[in-house]
Order: sequence, then C-alpha cells, then structure tokens
Amino acid sequence: MPIDDALTIAIDLDQEEVTLVVGVLQQAAEECRAATPADTPTSQHTCVTLGRLTAHWTEIADHELHCAIVRLHGERLFAVPLTSESWYQVRAALSACVAQLSAELDDSTPVGAPHQVRMYRALHLAHKIAEATNDR
Repeated sequence: MPIDDALTIAIDLDQEEVTLVVGVLQQAAEECRAATPADTPTSQHTCVTLGRLTAHWTEIADHELHCAIVRLHGERLFAVPLTSESWYQVRAALSACVAQLSAELDDSTPVGAPHQVRMYRALHLAHKIAEATNDR
C-alpha cells in the first residue's frame, strides 16, 4: 500500500492499539467476502481494500514495517502514517466491532468482562483516530 507523504496522517499508537486494529481488521476481512471487480487491475494499489489494509497492519504488528517506532515518556509507540481513506476504513472497522460487541452485552455482563473491555478500547481508538484525522 504505497503512501503519498502529502496525503498521510501519522497517529501514534501503543502496542495494544496496534494489536486491536489487527484483530478487528482480520475479523472484518474474514466476515467480508467482497469480490474485486473484474476490470480492476490487481497490480494497482490505487484503492483501499480490507484485505490490503489487513495485510498492511499485520506487517506493522509483526515486523514493524510501514511505521516509525518512537519512545515517549518511556512508552514505545508506533507512528503509523496512513491516508485519510485508510484511517477512515480502520475507524469503520473499529466502529463495526463496537456495534457488534455492544449488541452482545446485556445487564448480566460483569464489569470488566473481556468483550466489554475490547468494546471500550475499540471505541476509544476510533475516537482517537477521528480526532487526529479531523485536525488535518
């Protein structure tokens, strides 16, 4: 996924946030069986697809590619540059995850249950991305 420096927005994420994005995108890619139109050349990377985005984020998480690693106040962060469209897709996947997880919760769900924690982390990260991309 080539990045045009003039159109990218870099957002600093910690390891948990990167792992959350990878998991959410992988789940979304598994659930989505969208087909690429026949007239779209597969060698061109002119559009954002869920599969490409998932592969991109997997490389960030597994191999620390496509990002800069920075230390801030002793915390190791991934400075991830993506296009506005790519951030929008990440935010959409996080929002879908929040919606799905919130539908599974009910009054009997104990505070701090894994699904609840993941839902709040995804919601917080979607908000963080929205704030960072709206400032541009």
